[in-house]
Amino acid sequence: MAARIVKTGYALALLCIIAGIVYFFAANWPEMGREAKVGISIGMMAGFYIASAALSGRHRFLGRWLFFGGAVSFGVALALLGQIYNSHADSYWLFLIWLVPTALLARLTNDQALFVLALLLLQLACWFYYFPSAYHIEWGEWASFGWLLFFVAVNGVLFAVSRSPWPAHVAYAAMHGWLLAMEVTGFSYGRDAWWPYVHAALLAGLLYYFLSVAKQRSYVLVTSLFAGLFLLIRYIRLLVEHFETWLLLLGLAAAAAVLYGGIVLLRRAGLFSAQTRAGKRFLAAFQAVVTLAASALATASLLGLYLLWAESWSPYVLFFFSIAAFVLPASFGRRWNMVVRYTLLAVGYGLGLTVAWEVSTAVVLVYAAGLALGLVRSSDSGVHRLTTMALTFYLAAALGSIMDEGRFVLLALALCNGGLYAYGRWSGKPHLTALVLALGALGIATSMDVFAADGTYIAANIAMLAALVFFLFQGRRLERKAAWVYTVLYLVLKYYELAWNLLHKSVSLLAAGLLLFVWAAWLEKRNGWMRDEGARWRFGASFLVFAVIVAQFSFAGYTFWQKERLLQHGHVVKLELEPVDPRSVLQGDYIRLRYDISTVRSLDGSGRVQVVLRKGPDGVHRFAGIYAVNGEKQPGYTEQQGDILISGTFHGTQVVYGIESYFVPEKTGARWQENARFAYVRVSENGDALLEAISAE
Repeated sequence: MAARIVKTGYALALLCIIAGIVYFFAANWPEMGREAKVGISIGMMAGFYIASAALSGRHRFLGRWLFFGGAVSFGVALALLGQIYNSHADSYWLFLIWLVPTALLARLTNDQALFVLALLLLQLACWFYYFPSAYHIEWGEWASFGWLLFFVAVNGVLFAVSRSPWPAHVAYAAMHGWLLAMEVTGFSYGRDAWWPYVHAALLAGLLYYFLSVAKQRSYVLVTSLFAGLFLLIRYIRLLVEHFETWLLLLGLAAAAAVLYGGIVLLRRAGLFSAQTRAGKRFLAAFQAVVTLAASALATASLLGLYLLWAESWSPYVLFFFSIAAFVLPASFGRRWNMVVRYTLLAVGYGLGLTVAWEVSTAVVLVYAAGLALGLVRSSDSGVHRLTTMALTFYLAAALGSIMDEGRFVLLALALCNGGLYAYGRWSGKPHLTALVLALGALGIATSMDVFAADGTYIAANIAMLAALVFFLFQGRRLERKAAWVYTVLYLVLKYYELAWNLLHKSVSLLAAGLLLFVWAAWLEKRNGWMRDEGARWRFGASFLVFAVIVAQFSFAGYTFWQKERLLQHGHVVKLELEPVDPRSVLQGDYIRLRYDISTVRSLDGSGRVQVVLRKGPDGVHRFAGIYAVNGEKQPGYTEQQGDILISGTFHGTQVVYGIESYFVPEKTGARWQENARFAYVRVSENGDALLEAISAE
């Protein structure tokens, strides 16, 4: 218990410090010059790495996480350089460059956290390449398919070569995520005519392999989850195209097949045993996956059949039908197969919820009271989870029709679920679902973006912080995990609130982090906990780690020198623009810019292009022709004095020059957007561009 409190204190302190640093740079403080910002970011990297080296031999826990903080700070420094010099917001290049040293450090140190960070950076790089935030790309059908298939293949290879469980599972889940992306994008390109058959065959093959050959339960679970999502997407797609009786009956048959097939496959594969803790967890998780897939298919089908067959719409008929046909039989069928029982409950609760907002409040409250009574008497954990979630939604429907203030509804839901969890904890049978729902409702109630900043807002935030602190330091293992998740979500929520600006948040988080760090260090020294010998690297590995860190500093320094040189010696170009006002998580507020040279209608395909800019009588540079495409000079261009070449990347007729983002201080985007008509750009001799300023004239 004591060592856990110290570790929690250190981890929370580092989380606050890193979040404070990100907030500080995202604030884009205009009073601080470029040199000062770069110096602070490089100093931050040095501080983390030096502290890690100093503590790695004496304090393994702190040394490891300070080293992780150094890897994170390199990405923050890259994001800051992009902000200072107005590079792409959330560019895939940012995450790709961040990924390379992180992956090398993970390989050299064999640190699981770094491996997971590297995989997450890979997914972000892929995501922002395919879905860029600062500009728009119209992908062709085969270009879209090829890149998504490439992302699938990369994650599949990483899964195959990963020797550690966490990175392997992240890569495997990412592979299936990109497969689903291929499925969804196929609707636009017509791939849904043939790709679903390939996807279904791949899912079936993987399920067979992990069930019968490898017999790895966790991968069976992940594959089953994505198979259920695949079935649901395909079924919804078919319903949109063919809302007919035969398809709805087919949906019911598919739900029954999912339910029956899942149970049979697991029993035959010998994975259905729940004698060990791991077996029990797998069983519960697989039951949830099968229940989710089967109940979603069945609920959609039954609702569709009712709409087709009923002569007149009556929410009461569907509401009481859901209770009589599904909830009551499942509640009394205690000897039935658990998955069947849970699926019937899920279907009954789902059908009832579709019309709960149209049924009398008194009827819903009576039903909710019956569910609450059943919760107190229930000993089955699966029934308890489903009923707790159903009770929460039914109460939300009933209270929403009584109370005008949404925050009071959320607080009532938090109080109800908190009471259920406290009762379960007191009786020795706590169920985490009630705690998760209570913290979720309370967390939403703390949002100023949704509700007013009044006394209730302050009370809700105090209650949320008190609950998080209690469960982080005094909670049991699962309670601590839930509290950690909500702590991160709470910090992210506060990031987007308007109560403070980012600079104030940064200072507050840094101060809180330092206080927590000092407190944890004092507690450790006072009680003599956590004194361990750090794992020492071999000399070769240490030298390579040092080389990677030096490369990080060198890259940041070279980028700073290169951008400053371009600002001093580049040609000044004035361009017309059209701004938009979004936000980057790492880099803060920015204006997304579009130029009249962003569309070149004579282009086709993709690659690199050099465009000719020519200054007009009004001092604005405009498109004057194409100089070269993919290194080949184009005919028809006659050079004139003063022409400037600017380089970009094109996809179809859209050209990206790397000057599509202009970062501004927090909450000033609207003002900048109103006054921005022209952009002043520095262009080097080889065509590289750097956005220097935007102006109204």
